[in-house]
Amino acid sequence: MIEFRIQTQSPEETSALARAFAAVLRAGDVVLLDGELGAGKTFLTRALAEALGVDPGVISSPTFVIVNEYPSASGVPVMHVDAYRLDVDDPDSLETLGWDRVVAPGTIAIVEWGQRVASLIEAPLASVRIEATGAQERRLAFALPDAWWEREGINLLRDAVERGGEPVMLPDRYDTTCPTTGVPVPADSPTWPFADERARMADLYRWLHGSHGP
Repeated sequence: MIEFRIQTQSPEETSALARAFAAVLRAGDVVLLDGELGAGKTFLTRALAEALGVDPGVISSPTFVIVNEYPSASGVPVMHVDAYRLDVDDPDSLETLGWDRVVAPGTIAIVEWGQRVASLIEAPLASVRIEATGAQERRLAFALPDAWWEREGINLLRDAVERGGEPVMLPDRYDTTCPTTGVPVPADSPTWPFADERARMADLYRWLHGSHGP
């Protein structure tokens, strides 16, 4: 495994790091996310799924349903799992959930509270542990299979590691969708990636109060 840590200074930098990581993911991959409540696991999952081509309007926390399946623009379904309430010791529970379909060669699975299910997965795993180091700052500890270091798309992550884990800078701006309102946001908007300052503050309020999800 290749292990490294990257510090981000804002939700925007964390989203940029998620986009860099998403470029490495392929069908059949499983990503385990861990961290304390409020660390930002759901925030990171949302950013990863959006970068993988999922409509941000359909992304929601699967805390009670355990699994959400999202179609993506690439055609590879993204499986969003919250393993916090999953009974990992009950084979019937896993069968009812359709675990073999969740972690399958044709999907990308992102699992919050992932270490609870690590022993159930045979595929090579990537893990990310998120630690809140301030109101908006996050430290992300990655462990990736060795083979992933040679994948197309790894360059931005590799560069960040070679810089000593410095914060990942935002890439060139592009037209996007406001994560708060769902309104299209042009690349030259002064409040990018938010539709306006009110949307930016609403997102910050949710982040500070932990309502982005566990």
